[in-house]
Amino acid sequence: MTDSPVLLVEDDDSIALIVEAILSSAGQTINRAISAEEALSLAASCAPSLIISDLNLPGALNGDALARKLRETQPGLPVILISGDFEDASSRDDLVPGAVILPKPFRRAALIEAVEKARASSR
Repeated sequence: MTDSPVLLVEDDDSIALIVEAILSSAGQTINRAISAEEALSLAASCAPSLIISDLNLPGALNGDALARKLRETQPGLPVILISGDFEDASSRDDLVPGAVILPKPFRRAALIEAVEKARASSR
């Protein structure tokens, strides 16, 4: 894993705690936001190495729109979009290019695999 922080954007505390625990145990620093607007502010100060975002977020921007905005200043930023409605998300070709879709609920191995895949696709 990398030294730059992961930006986790998730409004569900239980999911966020699971992701934080898994990635922290792998030595990763996590910065968490609960909305896209908060994430944009946080990203301006932390330059994340990866974004993991719920596809459906509260507020004006969803996870896909957030990832597109972040890529305006960080082209190639690896993106993982997590969704409880995997069938809907996986069948959409309008999502941010190269994004890895991770269905909820997921296991530790699936999250680690998604992180590796997202990072590899951005190189």
